[in-house]
Amino acid sequence: MREVTSRLYETCVRFACAALIAAFAAAMAFGQTQATAADLAGTVTDPTGAVVSGATIAVRNTATGISRTVTASGEGKYQFIGLPPGEYEVSAEAATFKKGVISGVRLTVGQAADLTIKLELGEASAVVNVTGEDVQLIETARTTVANTIGQERIENLPINERSATGFALTLSTVGRDNGRPIGPAPTSGLNIGGQRGRSTQVNVDGADFTDNSINASRSTVSQEAVQEYQVSTNSYTAEFGRATGGIVNVVTKRGTNSFSGNVFGFIRDKSIQARNPFAPIKSAYTRTQFGGTIGGPIIEDKTFFFASFERRQRNESGFFTSNPAAGLTASATIPVIAGLNPIARTFNNLTPQQAAFINTLVGSGVAANICAARAYGFFAASGSATALSGSNPLISPNDGSGCPAISPILPGVIGSRFLTTGAPVPVGTTNSAGQFIAFRPLNDLLRVFRLQTAVTFSRSAATTALARTISLRCVLVTIRER
Repeated sequence: MREVTSRLYETCVRFACAALIAAFAAAMAFGQTQATAADLAGTVTDPTGAVVSGATIAVRNTATGISRTVTASGEGKYQFIGLPPGEYEVSAEAATFKKGVISGVRLTVGQAADLTIKLELGEASAVVNVTGEDVQLIETARTTVANTIGQERIENLPINERSATGFALTLSTVGRDNGRPIGPAPTSGLNIGGQRGRSTQVNVDGADFTDNSINASRSTVSQEAVQEYQVSTNSYTAEFGRATGGIVNVVTKRGTNSFSGNVFGFIRDKSIQARNPFAPIKSAYTRTQFGGTIGGPIIEDKTFFFASFERRQRNESGFFTSNPAAGLTASATIPVIAGLNPIARTFNNLTPQQAAFINTLVGSGVAANICAARAYGFFAASGSATALSGSNPLISPNDGSGCPAISPILPGVIGSRFLTTGAPVPVGTTNSAGQFIAFRPLNDLLRVFRLQTAVTFSRSAATTALARTISLRCVLVTIRER
C-alpha cells in the first residue's frame, strides 16, 4: 500500500512540474511571437513579371533546421509571420517552373521584409540557386523608425563593463544619459531622441525589463547571451508603448543543431594598478569578470537549449581626506576647575559662535553651565574623540570630574540610547538628583537642542568594500512543425 501511494505521489509531482513548465513555456512563446520575431512576405513572379499563383514556398532556418511552408494566393502573394531572427533559405516550386532557392536571407528582430521570388521556366527537377547577397530585402509594411544592433557590433566592438545595450550609443539618435546606470535609482543609461533615460523602455525576449517604480532598466542579460536588438525611435508598432524616448528590444541567443559555446574572462589586478595620487596608500583595486555560454540540440530540429553564466567581482577600497571647513577656525578652552574639570581641555575646529557659547557658559561660574560646556564641547569639536563608547566623557566622566554622567535613563538624553532615540534634549532637563544636565541651543530662539543621529567614524586608513554580481540565464526553446 505504501509503495502504491509513493508511486502515485511521484506521478502527481511529475505531472504538476510538467504542467508548470508547459504553462511557462507557452507564456514565453506568446511574448516572443509578439515582439521578438520577424515577418517575411512577397510575391512569386515569372520572368515577365506576371504573378504565379499556387506556388509552394518554404523557409528553413539554416541553424536549427526548422522549416515552414505556405501556398501562394491567386495573386501570387505569400506571407510568413513570427519567424525567429536568423538566417534562412527560401525556396519556391510551381508547375512548369524550375525550383528557385534563395540562400542566406537574413531576418532581424522586428523586421517586416518583402522578398519577390522570380521563377524561371523549365523542368521542376532543375534548381536555380540565388544567394542572399544578390537579393535586396525591403520593408513596405511598417513605418517604424528603427536600427538593428547585430552580432557584428556586439562581438567586435569594445564596451565598458560588457553591457550589450551600450552598443546603442553607436547610433546618431542615442546619447549617454547623465543619470546613474547603477545605484538605488538607476536609469537605462540611454537618451533616445533627446529624451531622458527613464523614458526608454527595454524588452528582453518579449518580457518587460523596465522597473515599474522608477522606470529604470532592470539588470540586463550577459553580452554573450545577446543575439541582437532593435532600437526604435519613432512610430512604434502595436506591441510596444509606454515610452516617450525609444524602445530597446533585445533578443537572446537560442540553441542550434550543433553544440557550441565559449568562455571569457577579464581581470584588473591590484598588483598592476598605480596608486591614486590623492590616496595616502595604494588601495586595493581588483576587478574580475568571467563567464561562459553553451548551447545545442536536445532533439534535433525540434528542441534546443542555451545557457549563459556571467559573474563580476569587485574588491576595492575607498579613501577620503577630512579637512576642517573654512568656518571651523575657532577654539575654546575650559581651564582647570576644581571638582568640575580636573584637566584643562581645548576644543578645536569650532565655529566662532560655538566657541563663544562655551566661553560664556564657563565664564558664568555656574557648575551646571560648566558641565554643559564640557558636554557641548565634546560633541561639537570636529576631529576630537567623539565616539560614543563607555569611556567617552559624554557617557562617563572618567577624568575625575564632578559633573554628573549624562543619564541613560531619561528618554532623549545623551546616553546608551543616543543612537536609537535621536530625541532632542529640552532646556532645563535634570537628572534624578535634580541637577541640570542639558545644554542650551546655540540659537537662543530655539527651545530644543537638536542632535545629529548619523555620525560615522573610521579608525583605519582605508575601508574595503566587496561586491559581487552573479547572473544565470537559461533558455529552453521548443518549436513544433506546422
